[in-house]
Amino acid sequence: MAKCAVLAATVLVFACTGCGQRCVNREIGSHPSPSGKKTALVFSRECGPGADANVQVSVMPATANMPNVPGNAFIVGGKPGLTVRWQSNETLTVSGFGTAKVFKQETAVGDTTIYYQP
Repeated sequence: MAKCAVLAATVLVFACTGCGQRCVNREIGSHPSPSGKKTALVFSRECGPGADANVQVSVMPATANMPNVPGNAFIVGGKPGLTVRWQSNETLTVSGFGTAKVFKQETAVGDTTIYYQP
């Protein structure tokens, strides 16, 4: 009987692998650095029906495909119209989020320094 319980539990674990919410990133805009080597990708991340709206920013190599992961630089609730501007190849400014709830706000990603202006 114990063997049946272990077998049933094992089958259940394998059957539910991947049962969790699948998230999808939807690109809003891509902003290349002055050198063109990096990009600041602005996107929304949707994790199923009823998920809260959000806007996220990732700093990444310009040649990379958009990964299906949360933003590595900035995550804000709602759908604010962000303005993303490169000041130089190593400096990025993100603005336009006003009083929206900020969930992540990194001051640097790799060699890129990030400044924020609500």
